[in-house]
Amino acid sequence: MADDGRVTWLELFFDLIYVAAFIQLGDRLSADTSWNGAVVFIGSFTLLWWTWTGTTAFMNRFAVDDVVHRLLAFVQMFAVGNMAVIAATTPDNWRTWLPVAYIAARLPLLLMYVRARKRLPAAKPIADHALRFFSISLVIWLVSIALPDDVRPFVWAFALLIEFSTPFTQRDAAVDAPNHSEHFQERYALFTIIVLGETFVKSLTKLADTGIRFETQVFGTVGFLILVAIWWTYFDDVAGGHVRSTSAIAKTPRFNMLTWVYTHLPLTMAITAFGVSSKKVLGVKEFGDAFSANYTWLLVLSVMAVLLCVAVLDLVTVSPHYSIEAPERVGPRLVAAVVLVPLGFLVASGSVGALVGVGLIAAVVVAQIAVEVVAAAKSEYRIDKEVRQIIDDRTGTCEHLEAATRPGPVPELECRECVAKGQDWVQLRWCLTSGEVGCCDDTPGQHARARYERSGNPVIATIEPGGTWAYCFICDISDPTWLNRN
Repeated sequence: MADDGRVTWLELFFDLIYVAAFIQLGDRLSADTSWNGAVVFIGSFTLLWWTWTGTTAFMNRFAVDDVVHRLLAFVQMFAVGNMAVIAATTPDNWRTWLPVAYIAARLPLLLMYVRARKRLPAAKPIADHALRFFSISLVIWLVSIALPDDVRPFVWAFALLIEFSTPFTQRDAAVDAPNHSEHFQERYALFTIIVLGETFVKSLTKLADTGIRFETQVFGTVGFLILVAIWWTYFDDVAGGHVRSTSAIAKTPRFNMLTWVYTHLPLTMAITAFGVSSKKVLGVKEFGDAFSANYTWLLVLSVMAVLLCVAVLDLVTVSPHYSIEAPERVGPRLVAAVVLVPLGFLVASGSVGALVGVGLIAAVVVAQIAVEVVAAAKSEYRIDKEVRQIIDDRTGTCEHLEAATRPGPVPELECRECVAKGQDWVQLRWCLTSGEVGCCDDTPGQHARARYERSGNPVIATIEPGGTWAYCFICDISDPTWLNRN
């Protein structure tokens, strides 16, 4: 992996292999929506996701991209493909071959940690801890091969629980190897959008099979609305934000990050299940036909799971939208999830036709986006109006404003001190001497003012979209058009 934290081609290839495996699991769920089929889907998906997230965490933490590392990654990809194929076969096959495939998929990661331990001294405590827990788990997986078929799934669950507990039991959290938090979050966002795109591919495949009809065009439009709403729900807030240091869920940065990571398991699982149900929507022949009860609940529960997962992510993530707080984002998601429950019963019972039922589900998901957008717009308007009033009251010129110049190109739109503390900012200010960015006086940290008090650099400017003013702390005077003239 590159030291600058950018996503590598190997990582993208790695992601695509896993998404291809998820397609196989989705096809199996499509063929068997019973409780047994759902359990097999959830268990198999969890195994695949866990192998992905374990290697992703390693690649993010350790800058390794040599020939041996690539070969180990390719071996893991091949084993993952086998896992997906095995999980999609009969129970007799996967109960026999799944532990073999999983061991083959996890051994490359153990070898990666062994190599990192030898090459990087700082990696030793982390690598030793991971090797200890993962090795115990793999021994249990190996022993399970000799156990009765009916017992094996319970043994696998126990072994997986040991692995899932590994990050929580790391004692020396202060010891860390090179780490790129932005790269790490970007990896999960990229993986999520690839999985989301795969659901669209499923719909196109179904459309190609059934042929283009007026009914499929309408159902496709409704399904696409839900898909867009899911994209908006995650990528408008979570993907562009950063994990909080403290939140309503956890009081430490470490546990907030772990909450953020583990919540992506049910999220990507739900998106994959939504792809299966949306494909079935296109198979309905007439608008008034009843939609299958099994696929109705698959659609409703998958969308509910997405909403609930994003609500959790909202609680541990600082949104890039300065004007709307976490409760204002979480509230609409929870209300929409609750409303979907009676809708599920209504549609599954056949009381309404497929078009009306799916249309109502789409309306609920789109509505929670609309509520959030309107709330954000109102809040932004109120804040901007207050800022403009302050500028109008203090308009003038001073020697500091006249002497100020742009310190360079507009920097990244974030207050680094707020990011470090896991705080929200309201608006951002640009120091025209140092070029640093800090939050405004309406933010608890008031880091722009604090930087002025430390450094004595008096002139700041807004870098909010559409803003043009600059302000001098010493003279308490604003120039409303400074950025337009400089």
